[in-house]
Amino acid sequence: MGTSRYLCSELVFLEAAETRAVVNLEEIWTTGAVLECETPVEAGARFRLRAGNHTFWGSAVLVEPHAFGCRVEVEFSPMTPWKPEEYSPHHLLDPATLGAGGK
Repeated sequence: MGTSRYLCSELVFLEAAETRAVVNLEEIWTTGAVLECETPVEAGARFRLRAGNHTFWGSAVLVEPHAFGCRVEVEFSPMTPWKPEEYSPHHLLDPATLGAGGK
């Protein structure tokens, strides 16, 4: 699986410091993910992310504020990596497959 990033769209539950919110999971890979949040999250914040029946632990490594909230890149704890056989978002796309067939 390596460092391949997968595009996805799924509502998940985020708990970080004072933040408790439903956020959109936009991308996921073995060691992290990208979330879109309406509620601000601080870079470095430790979090718990509940997705389906799976819980990920980790920290926010990059926060990009925008007009509607923020885009947050998170790094999962080595103890809770993403494994597609344990949790797979309903809308999951491997960008490497786009254009693979050609014309």
